[in-house]
Amino acid sequence: MKKILMILATVALAASCARPYCTIEGDVANLADGTLMLTEPVRNGAVIDSTKVVAGKFCFELPEGETRQYAILSGHDHIAMVYAEQGVVKVSGDFSKDNGVQVAGTVSNDAYNAFNNDLYVLNRRFTQAASSEEREAIRGEFDVLVDKAIADNSNNPFGVDMLLQTKGYELSAYEMLQQLEQLSPEMQLLQTVVDAKAKAERKMKTEPQVEGSDIVPIYIDVVQPDVNGNEVSLKSVVENPANKYVLLDFWASWCGPCMGEMPHLTAAYKKYHKKGFEIFGVSFDRNKEAWMNAIKNMKMEWVNVSTLNRFDNPAAEEYVVESIPTNLLIDCSNGVIIAKNLRGEEVEKKLAELLK
Repeated sequence: MKKILMILATVALAASCARPYCTIEGDVANLADGTLMLTEPVRNGAVIDSTKVVAGKFCFELPEGETRQYAILSGHDHIAMVYAEQGVVKVSGDFSKDNGVQVAGTVSNDAYNAFNNDLYVLNRRFTQAASSEEREAIRGEFDVLVDKAIADNSNNPFGVDMLLQTKGYELSAYEMLQQLEQLSPEMQLLQTVVDAKAKAERKMKTEPQVEGSDIVPIYIDVVQPDVNGNEVSLKSVVENPANKYVLLDFWASWCGPCMGEMPHLTAAYKKYHKKGFEIFGVSFDRNKEAWMNAIKNMKMEWVNVSTLNRFDNPAAEEYVVESIPTNLLIDCSNGVIIAKNLRGEEVEKKLAELLK
């Protein structure tokens, strides 16, 4: 009898150890029966798990892992965003109502849900605003809401996501590093934070030096084929005695904003090329004919190269180019990157200052 009790106790212990790290329990009105998918948006919608929904009720059970936000989908219908965080996550509400599904139960989910509800109210006010001044004021409220969410949640993954997703393109690499350092020690260990720090450190090497940083950004050489298939290096252009400043420009013919910048670049090139200004264009095109037609039609008479493989380009990796248009201005006298993302007439204004 004693032996049987010991065996039962062992079985009970094993069962308790096997309890899922995260349980997502759903009870959502007006949600059709069928299959629900748990997907990871940041990994191109990779399916993590699936389950059945019956009479609005469903359950996902996940093993221990790094806390990430997932999407619950029913076919093409988005049900909710949830953080797979230790504990029980409750998904409830009415799917037929606008913003009717709520998520709660853990720190990150509670914080995300509160932010999402506040954002919903702001969006409704924005669409109903009667003037541009009122809409601008609401945009200001949104900025305050985002900043508060980041500051209040530095100790959970929601705060990390808010920082990376809303400030990733706004802050310089140095500023991003400073923000990441202010996260809690526990959050510093998240792989997303480790990766973000590594990316920011690489990016600092390709951004103009900012106050507080001791990193002097020197250009990285790019060697790629021109329209005739001849290998041309950025180094050969920077070290050309005739050139004083070189604009390294990342673009593509399929990129509307890039094409919108070309008249400004051609104007600057026409005005300052003989004074020592050159452009080294790196295209993220895939179609050679489209690339060449854009060069011809936009009168891009400067150096143009491409591997014709879109963002799968070594220069995109080396310069941490995540969106286009992106450009960097290089001082040929020392190879230092002195400006980044000059838009519109800013190129001409900068050159007027430098090439007096």
